[in-house]
Amino acid sequence: MWGLVAAILAAAVAGGAVFVALLALNAARRAGDAVEVLVGQVREAWLRRDAELVCAWAVSERETFEKIITRGVVGAAVRNASQMPVYDMEIVFRDPPAAWTAIRRVRIVPPSQQPEVYAGFDQEQTEGPVERDRINEDGTIRLAPSADMHVELRFTDLRGRRWQRDDRGVLTQVGENVARLPAPVERG
Repeated sequence: MWGLVAAILAAAVAGGAVFVALLALNAARRAGDAVEVLVGQVREAWLRRDAELVCAWAVSERETFEKIITRGVVGAAVRNASQMPVYDMEIVFRDPPAAWTAIRRVRIVPPSQQPEVYAGFDQEQTEGPVERDRINEDGTIRLAPSADMHVELRFTDLRGRRWQRDDRGVLTQVGENVARLPAPVERG
């Protein structure tokens, strides 16, 4: 009889040991998952570090860049405070009430502690409904002052990652291993 009791106790101790081992294994898995998440966050922060330092804002002819931007010209100040240049930048200007969008393309934006102003645009379009107060008597559309434009950036970093910063400043990666655009052909 004592043998049976000893066997049951041994089985219970063994079962308890297995249970404790399973708890330890689950804890180790959770810790491993937490480390994996942390490593992913560190990697993501490392990949974003240069892109985080690129920004733009609309400028007005009445502000600091008065000498550069003439009245009625759309422009934005762009600052690349990272250590590396960015490529194939598109500065997207939007005036939603006028249903107007314009794009200024810049091949390379070098690192700089000072912003560079880019005025004018390479492409524009009006698409969608225009608010009535923006339509002039002659049917043309009146745009907002440059400083009131919504400005969005798209650019490629040195590692070939394509980024977008919306008009609220939110940075999003939108592509990876992006081929750089070929240099424009100069015509003589």
